[in-house]
Amino acid sequence: MSVEFIGMIQQRKVSEIHLPQGPAIDTDYVRQFAQAHENAGFDRILVPHSSTSPDATITIAYAASVTSRVHFMLAHRPGFVAPTLAARQIATLDHFSGGRLAVHFISGGSDEDQRRDGDYLTHDERYARTDEYLQILRRVWTEDEPFDHHGRFYQFEHALSEVKPKQTPHVPIYFGGASEPARRRG
Repeated sequence: MSVEFIGMIQQRKVSEIHLPQGPAIDTDYVRQFAQAHENAGFDRILVPHSSTSPDATITIAYAASVTSRVHFMLAHRPGFVAPTLAARQIATLDHFSGGRLAVHFISGGSDEDQRRDGDYLTHDERYARTDEYLQILRRVWTEDEPFDHHGRFYQFEHALSEVKPKQTPHVPIYFGGASEPARRRG
């Protein structure tokens, strides 16, 4: 059994005891906090996602550029980006971070937060979509020939990616949730 020490950064100073202040993005804060995690020996830094926050993918790209050892965990919600595009984005970020990326898939927060971005699926439907999404990601990351997919939530023809994750066979995948659909999908 191994233990990872995982920290978390936001794009500005905010926490349970600090109300957000200033602009939504404070690059000095992100740089200093990412470097503090690295200097303190954290294994990984989670960059969360919500429907109102700055983009976590771009935040990781910046934080990775100002660190050299600490790894990152991207909070990613299936359903807002096509899985074929997400596979290429994640693989690209894995390369630019030097193979320091993992992805934490979140099938959905609250219905209210999901609806801010136009997602009206039910809780159980979101987990079913995540299952299909992950199957597609793995195929895009590992297959060398174009493939078609005709599923419940996604369909496409001749999917193929020139970029594969730096880590093989793919980036580490994390998954959370306490409901029965979450446990089945996990």
